Amino acid sequence: MDDSIRVILIDDHPLVMDSLRARLEQEQDIRVIEAFADPRHLLEQIGVLKPDVLVLDVSLPHLDGFSLAKLLKKDYGSSLKIIMLSGYTYDEFYRKAYELGVNAYLSKQASYAQIINAIRQSMSGHLLVPERIFNTTAQDKLTPVEREVLLRVAREMNNREIARDLAISQRTVEYHLTAILQKLGVKSRVGAVAKGYELGILGPSLL
Repeated sequence: MDDSIRVILIDDHPLVMDSLRARLEQEQDIRVIEAFADPRHLLEQIGVLKPDVLVLDVSLPHLDGFSLAKLLKKDYGSSLKIIMLSGYTYDEFYRKAYELGVNAYLSKQASYAQIINAIRQSMSGHLLVPERIFNTTAQDKLTPVEREVLLRVAREMNNREIARDLAISQRTVEYHLTAILQKLGVKSRVGAVAKGYELGILGPSLL
């Protein structure tokens, strides 16, 4: 019985994909069963191919890597391990990937050894998350201006008063409020204030 880790690659850069495939196939416990340049072709065939691990580029034609990962996680859950490769190393991208259930989000500058390790670790159910992502504090959820806006909402100031107090337009206040609600996962000003206290964003140092 073949116990190799069944891997599918998806990247629209042939040279990158071919070189990665050639390196992975040197590992006795890893077998690249297919490689795709178009995510639509992957979606058509993944049910038949049944890979253990998908290594995908974030920047893809027709469907970006995040959207693809979301679709696949919805259908296959934890049974499909996903490793994302990207030229973008912003913390927001890391968080978005792990919120989707991705096992590893690696820079395209990662070594073959790092990618191989991620494949093996993912099969053990591990998440390779940069320590700084776990160490993000509740305060970091909001920008300094957003925290100032939330503070004034907690003081029961209306948008006009907040705008005057911070020397910004009411439209800008509305923009910040929308961002605050989205980041805190709430639907109202009251909910935002409650969440702010719960997370310690509205603590003594801000009052």
